[in-house]
Amino acid sequence: MVGFGRSHQDAGSAYQYQNLTSQNEFRLLQLLPGSGDRIDCELHHYFLGSDRCPQYRAVSYTWGNDAARQTLHLPGNVVIRVRKNLKTALRSIRDPVSPCWLWIDAICINQISDREKGHQVRLMADIYGGANVVLAWLQSAGENTDVAKAFKFIQAASNYDDTEHSVYNYCQSKLNAHGEDLAGEWRSVLKLCRLRYWSRKWIIQELVLARTVVLQLGNSPLPMADLEVFCSQLNANREVEGYLDIRKGAVWKSVLASPAARLALQRSEGRDDPRSSYLHDLVVRYQNNECRRPCDHVYALYSLVGPHRTHLTIEYEDSDVKRLVDILNFVQMHERLNPSKILSLTRLLLSLLHTRPEEFLQDPHKRGIAQSLNLIVPVTMLGTVELQQESAEAVASRRSVGVLSPTPTFEFDTSRRPSPFVSAGPEEDAVGRQDMMYFSIVGTDIYGLAACRLQNGDAMWRFRGTKYAFAVRHLPGERAQIVGRAHLVTDIDLDGVRHREHEVSLDLATLLQLNLLAVSSPRNRTSHSDMGGRFEQLQAMLGDAKVVGRGRYDVFVSVTSMLVLCLFIVILIEYRT
Repeated sequence: MVGFGRSHQDAGSAYQYQNLTSQNEFRLLQLLPGSGDRIDCELHHYFLGSDRCPQYRAVSYTWGNDAARQTLHLPGNVVIRVRKNLKTALRSIRDPVSPCWLWIDAICINQISDREKGHQVRLMADIYGGANVVLAWLQSAGENTDVAKAFKFIQAASNYDDTEHSVYNYCQSKLNAHGEDLAGEWRSVLKLCRLRYWSRKWIIQELVLARTVVLQLGNSPLPMADLEVFCSQLNANREVEGYLDIRKGAVWKSVLASPAARLALQRSEGRDDPRSSYLHDLVVRYQNNECRRPCDHVYALYSLVGPHRTHLTIEYEDSDVKRLVDILNFVQMHERLNPSKILSLTRLLLSLLHTRPEEFLQDPHKRGIAQSLNLIVPVTMLGTVELQQESAEAVASRRSVGVLSPTPTFEFDTSRRPSPFVSAGPEEDAVGRQDMMYFSIVGTDIYGLAACRLQNGDAMWRFRGTKYAFAVRHLPGERAQIVGRAHLVTDIDLDGVRHREHEVSLDLATLLQLNLLAVSSPRNRTSHSDMGGRFEQLQAMLGDAKVVGRGRYDVFVSVTSMLVLCLFIVILIEYRT
């Protein structure tokens, strides 16, 4: 034991953290026995994995958004202030006659030191893996769900017999032998699986890496092993309709789709090697889980990555651009991420990290950081351009599209594979809708309007998942130059059709600049394509609503009902006139 530091100030003074001086040093809280509202404890330093380090439990819980006003009392009239939910958990965990050792992030990490937080994040795989038990405190501020009924049902069903159909057999025994209605039990399990706790991003590694997990809310405990058996059997027998009286509806399917069930399945399926996942897969898989700081969308998953995770820098003090560069460099160099996935992952990271490229690209220092990373991404070769005569379709298309702002030229060296970005040139003059050039792509049903001086034989490039295409002109000396942007007019799902692809190599700043050009909206009016983009954003929001909770889903139902009613009134008015 290294000893514990405390302030020698007046009574009630705030605890003063001593620095951690060793790579594997961490703190443990000793919760002293007692009863009532007052909680007494001590905070000690230990070396992780040393013989003198005591057996401890790690607490997994939700922080909440309230201020840290509750007090924990340490020797010397010193206090640590915590949030209400944590103090409630400690009162429930505390033994009346004997002390216990706990690791709790809000207490054992100096939360005002970004440097220490980065250091402790790198140790969390060993901290949670070394805990005797991880105690998952399910309660969150403002939630008063009683889980005792759900715990009793899960425990009874998962331990009913020694077969792989224990849950099914238990339900059938209740339905057939006693005629019991299990709808109430299933609804209670669904409420358990929809608790706010399960939406928290940090709990993923806390639970997956733990040797043993006990779920607790109030005085009701449940070994998570029972929930794992329960969910594994539901998943293995998902085609069976006998878990619940079919007339009541298959609530168990909603249970299986919940974030709680996903975590239980990951624990049971990944027990042999819980850190076998790649970071880029984890970021995508858990993108809807919540965290307080944007960078924790990545850092909270760090310990689930394999041994190569040591190549990723964990620095809370870094700028958003530096962090983005480090993450993309890591997945490209150490996870060999397929180039076809680089751009979509970049867009997701920009969203999760709350990073706006249109802002940092204007900052020379941040732009320089982005230019330090070179990425390889594929572009879709839609084909060769053929200019077309004006037609009724062209006139109609002009009315529906918006004006595109001027586009810089971008030159690539096509003599090499992948083709490296060479230089950017000045912007072309703006082209109005009536002056856009109408074209088709040879051998396809794709037409378009180009906001540049297009020529027969030019090519059309497109990045997957983007709105606009780029007009590309092949130059002498095996070079290619992006000369402008174009609206595409087609009923084809361009992302769903296989086209020839060509890989290009370019720095992150240039990639983001091109991506902005490929997705940015026209300037002067809302086109049908803009409406489609906004509808896609609405779909994404509604998709999030299904994941985050019931409240947003109810709003979705209400809005949809109003839209249907409005549509009905419009049809009625048209009919009457």
